[in-house]
Amino acid sequence: MRKIPCTYIRGGTSRALFFKEEDLPEDKSLWPELFIKALGVRRTAAGLSAMGVDFPTHKVAVISPHQGPEADVDYNFFQVDSENYYVDNRGNCGNMSSAVGPFAIDEGMVEAREPETVVRIYNTNTRRIITSRVQVKDGKSCTNGDAVICGAPGSGSPVWLSFERPGGGLTGKLFPTGNKIDLFHIPGHGDLPVTLIDCANPVVLFKAADVGLTGTELTSLNTRKDFIELVGRVRGMAAQVFGLVDRWEDAATKSTYMPFVGIVSPPQSYEDMDGNQIEAEEMDICCRSFITRLHRAYPIAASMATAAAARIPGTVAYEVVRKGNAFRADSGEACGKAQGAAADDRNVSRPIGAGNGVVLGHAGGCTEVQMEVDGDEVIRGTVLRTANTIMRGTLWVDEV
Repeated sequence: MRKIPCTYIRGGTSRALFFKEEDLPEDKSLWPELFIKALGVRRTAAGLSAMGVDFPTHKVAVISPHQGPEADVDYNFFQVDSENYYVDNRGNCGNMSSAVGPFAIDEGMVEAREPETVVRIYNTNTRRIITSRVQVKDGKSCTNGDAVICGAPGSGSPVWLSFERPGGGLTGKLFPTGNKIDLFHIPGHGDLPVTLIDCANPVVLFKAADVGLTGTELTSLNTRKDFIELVGRVRGMAAQVFGLVDRWEDAATKSTYMPFVGIVSPPQSYEDMDGNQIEAEEMDICCRSFITRLHRAYPIAASMATAAAARIPGTVAYEVVRKGNAFRADSGEACGKAQGAAADDRNVSRPIGAGNGVVLGHAGGCTEVQMEVDGDEVIRGTVLRTANTIMRGTLWVDEV
């Protein structure tokens, strides 16, 4: 058995095993099998001796010091597919990005400065910088606080994440085809307008109305065979365009994590996954995320892409976003009071800033992304998260 120091952390609405690169085998080709064993992603009962997985949180992060002045640490993200038994590190997890700063501070990889430490993170998957602002006390990152994010229980210390120039991390272009809208021909359905956008992660967006949905559906989507087949075809075709697979059919087994699928509709009222009533007036755009099933909230990387699309004319998201006050005349006041505090009594997480906020109403509540764009270029996207360490210790895994 191999013993490896590791930390199990919740970041936003996800969880992951965190390793320092120095504690892993020098031969990186051994990492995927090690991660599969560590998470218990096995076809046999041997998997019962490991951590175990649950969708969509079977994730691993590897952190190391960055070589160069532009960042403090490197963050290499891995998504472990528990059904097809492979490890994918072609994209990032925005939620787990929120745990990188606290981990780096607590492990002594970044000097702790009170009351707030700025950690510059180089995400090796997208080759982009993420700036993390972490509250610090007595040399350690803070956990307790009154910041609330949708999809996560309770409250915590705020972690502000700014994704710097996140466009084109995979393909080199914000809109890989050069179009704001492309038409996918779906057998049995016809032509479906989609927006393919590479922003923080590759995402394909389409309107709920174009596939016979209201846009307020929740877990019922998981039981609709016709919809699952349609979204699988759309996701596969998008994966092929993004260069993730050679044939669209291969996405079902070879690119199950990316691209994200976003289903957008105009602001409307609904009851979220926790039974809270969410009103149309609270959001700028209604959206649902579907990977291989409904996401219980909305992935942060997908939030970046959706908010960016909502601010750029010509996309399917822009067609349904609230116009006029779409970027919320009241967001300055709301964002200001959200600094380190719950935005209100609901699950509404809002970042610092004013004038550029796009509020996404999704299955877990509402999330605001502060989105700065210049024409068709995304300058920065900022969002509020929380993170906490669940467990720290030694992980025992079979030798690889």
